[in-house]
Amino acid sequence: MENKNKLYGRERVCASIIDTKIKGRTLNIGAGEMQWIENILFVKNKDFFSSDLDKKNLGKENKAINKIQADATKLPFKDGYFSQVIILDVLEHIKDHNKALEEINRVLKKGGRLAICVPNDTLLSYLNPVRYVQHERHYTIQGIVSLLKKKRFKIKNVFAGGRIFELLALYIHFFAKYILRTKKSPFLEIIDKKEYCRHIPNGNEIAILAIKN
Repeated sequence: MENKNKLYGRERVCASIIDTKIKGRTLNIGAGEMQWIENILFVKNKDFFSSDLDKKNLGKENKAINKIQADATKLPFKDGYFSQVIILDVLEHIKDHNKALEEINRVLKKGGRLAICVPNDTLLSYLNPVRYVQHERHYTIQGIVSLLKKKRFKIKNVFAGGRIFELLALYIHFFAKYILRTKKSPFLEIIDKKEYCRHIPNGNEIAILAIKN
């Protein structure tokens, strides 16, 4: 899809496991601050739902038509309501990740798609400052795959990428955001592009496409 060409590195990989033309509804859990899913991939899509625990992430900058404040462990939707659920860099923030995955399974119809990204639990991940202030846990590839299978998901694709340059970009981003009070530069998204060109088992980010059994 043309819009996906606007993305780099981690975002490009995550976008590759998302079906933007799927028939039925799509739920994004955790719009966050970046909102590239809402504003690039699914802009003006009436079957797309953007959700976040923090109401400020559902404001005017979020261009989704359908926006709802929701807790991932208590989703306000009926069983089988969605054909696709997206949860990128969110599961590691949730205390009860088992309950969140059970809720995702519940609101997905049979054969529905789950696009999920989580941080890889590697030695390099201990240099990630977010690990200590926001994350409940990191996952090994084997660990997240096993967890998804226990929650009745079939694994279709697994990819890992990102190394030291991505972490460097993260530190620069934090410096710009909290010290200089400026937004992240697109240049920082480009410098880690090569680190996502191939599968690296000990890469920073794990991207998985799973199907509900």
